[in-house]
Amino acid sequence: MASFFPLISEILPMIMPAATHVTRAGDLEPKLPTVEGPVTVRAAIVDKCDRMSATVLTVRPQSETPVHHNSEQDAIMYTVSGTGCLTVNEGFESELRKHDLGAGDFAFIPAWTEHQVVNGSHVDLVCVVIHGGPRPVGATLDGWGGDETTPGK
Repeated sequence: MASFFPLISEILPMIMPAATHVTRAGDLEPKLPTVEGPVTVRAAIVDKCDRMSATVLTVRPQSETPVHHNSEQDAIMYTVSGTGCLTVNEGFESELRKHDLGAGDFAFIPAWTEHQVVNGSHVDLVCVVIHGGPRPVGATLDGWGGDETTPGK
């Protein structure tokens, strides 16, 4: 009986209708004038399936994301435009590694890996981030190896 359930999960997508979803570039722009901060994350494809989602990350010139991790989700980041630096905390020795990014570059960020994106240039850095879950998850940290911060504090 237990082996019957995996079979259902494999067959069901073949017989159930699925819907294609397209997010237009204009849909990612704010509808009203806003005052945006140094980093914006816009949901491109979220809650459409169980295994992945996509966001658009924009890091303004001379700005950076907070140090954070994506919890249990792996992520792939594609640099659309601009240049920047992806810094990751790798290994048990807490070694910070810097990876320069430019248009057309891909980066794989494993689950639970602390990372930060820095834009030291004078133009926006725009990346598409594919997350390994239906919506992005993660936590902002109080610095490298730091505690998770509480939103609003």
